[in-house]
Amino acid sequence: MDGYASQPTDNSMARGIEDIYSNMRRLNFLLGTEPVVTHAEEVLRLCRYAISRRQFTFSSEPTPGLNSGYMALYYYTLWNEEQEYMQMEERHFFHQQLLKLGYIHRTRFIHKIHVCPSCHRSHLLFFECCPKCGSSNLKEEAVLHHFRCANVSPESTYTWDGELRCPKCGHMLRHIGVDYDKPSSVYTCGECGDSFMYPGMSVLCTSCRQTHSTDELMPVDVEEYEFTPEGIKAFANNDVRLSVSQTGFYGYSSMHDFMDYLRMFSRRTPGQTEVFVIARFYVFDPTSDDMLVRDAVPPIVQAMSRFFNYKNALWGNNYYFLCRVQSGEIAARQGQMEYELKAELEDYRKLHTGFQFELVDTYIYTPGDDVEQFIRRIEEERR
Repeated sequence: MDGYASQPTDNSMARGIEDIYSNMRRLNFLLGTEPVVTHAEEVLRLCRYAISRRQFTFSSEPTPGLNSGYMALYYYTLWNEEQEYMQMEERHFFHQQLLKLGYIHRTRFIHKIHVCPSCHRSHLLFFECCPKCGSSNLKEEAVLHHFRCANVSPESTYTWDGELRCPKCGHMLRHIGVDYDKPSSVYTCGECGDSFMYPGMSVLCTSCRQTHSTDELMPVDVEEYEFTPEGIKAFANNDVRLSVSQTGFYGYSSMHDFMDYLRMFSRRTPGQTEVFVIARFYVFDPTSDDMLVRDAVPPIVQAMSRFFNYKNALWGNNYYFLCRVQSGEIAARQGQMEYELKAELEDYRKLHTGFQFELVDTYIYTPGDDVEQFIRRIEEERR
């Protein structure tokens, strides 16, 4: 959104539109792109949009409600909440590629924030807690120091008939010519009864419901970046589609990229609870050979492109779909995945005479296991 026009003849809007087209002409900006279907296409489009408006520098700003806490161009997109963590990793991979290719460079440091080590989100609640039992049911009270006898104990031990009396020497404490001070506080746990001077601190992530200590939080540097002349040219000409790998994004890819995706996220990280679910379908489309002469993308792939939350690849007559799910939701998400893919393939079958499909197998991969052995199994069973 570039602005609002109060009426069709609004001169400021007309000037704004002319400025945008003037910028595009100066940058030799290639127009006429396909509709956004996958997350990768959306991220590329966000960069092209910024460059077409000559917004070459992008800086993170705190944004209420955003999982990462900060928004910076392609770090915030419109896909569904369930895929946010997965897409955060995809965008990080994309960001690293732009740095490696020299399409962007760092201009300044902004902040260091801390996020959940399990889901990398910033929706955190901090609780003072009992060092012994971990409860946050704490009561704080002042510690009184009586100058006369040097007694030091919680204020509740001095309370006597509405006044303060020293539990050690029995003298009443003076309010005029004060003979005591409050050097510190003491905490008492309402659950285990333990008393202590310094409470611990626990952190609850409201996104994944995991609890961590402050030492376990993951530090993240928030920095400002700028498109380089090489990056501006690559995005303006849309050459970036060829130079930036699609491996790290969901959507359709080559089988080589599909396998590389598995390898890229095969290492188990602290707090990781996700697994890969891969469904393999046998598909046969007698009309695809004729249509491929006119279009490099197989027609069945075009029909399935609305499933941007799956990574998918076609390998001969084998069609693979991959999603990442929480380890405790495998059965439910696998059932949902198989149901919606079968339904879409059945709709395609009704419109294409001779088309056949069958769910052949479903594979489960847990990061940390031998990924090369898992890939070999897929390759061998394809034959």
